[in-house]
Amino acid sequence: MSAKKQLTENEIIHYFGFLTEEITNFDCGSLCKPENDGIPFCCVTDNAVPLLYSSEFKFLSKSTDMWSRWKPVTKDDRKLQKDTESKESIFCQCKGIAKCERDFRSISCRTFPLEPYIDRRGIFVGLVFMKEFRHGCPLSKKPREIRQEFVDQHFSFWEKLLLRKENERETYTDSSKDLRRDAKKTKKKFPVLLPSYMKIKDIADYLY
Repeated sequence: MSAKKQLTENEIIHYFGFLTEEITNFDCGSLCKPENDGIPFCCVTDNAVPLLYSSEFKFLSKSTDMWSRWKPVTKDDRKLQKDTESKESIFCQCKGIAKCERDFRSISCRTFPLEPYIDRRGIFVGLVFMKEFRHGCPLSKKPREIRQEFVDQHFSFWEKLLLRKENERETYTDSSKDLRRDAKKTKKKFPVLLPSYMKIKDIADYLY
């Protein structure tokens, strides 16, 4: 199957099956809601606009009216939309936390605030906090609270998706290099959440 070909709705359904584990043993929104008018940081469009696959939006729209196309307001918003959207991926917004239907959350919602980390050898080894949201999401300061079951399941999801979408692997390879450059400048290492089976391997020399 060509990595350039758009994901099908059946593939989206298949991938959703790998994104069912809860990220923590408690409502992680409780960490940020008090300082965000009672709304989790990741559920505010001004903080993070979900980017959905076009086929994902089409599939979800058949089951719920929770999602709609995002309507940019500011000049920066319009630039972001122009620079990021494509035939394959579009920005969307939901009706908000009060009307959230968890079974119909997007892939972006389910994976936030983590993304794949590609080590110095070019191997996908674990998950890291998205650089853009480290300061906004308090969970980034509590990596030990993230359930290992969540890491293991999401690692399997990303393994399959990165094989399917070579362009996304390239994107995360570049973002991983950026993380290493920043860590070298600041002398501060960032947490890499490893899947269970990876913890028994000697990969420390390749992480940073």
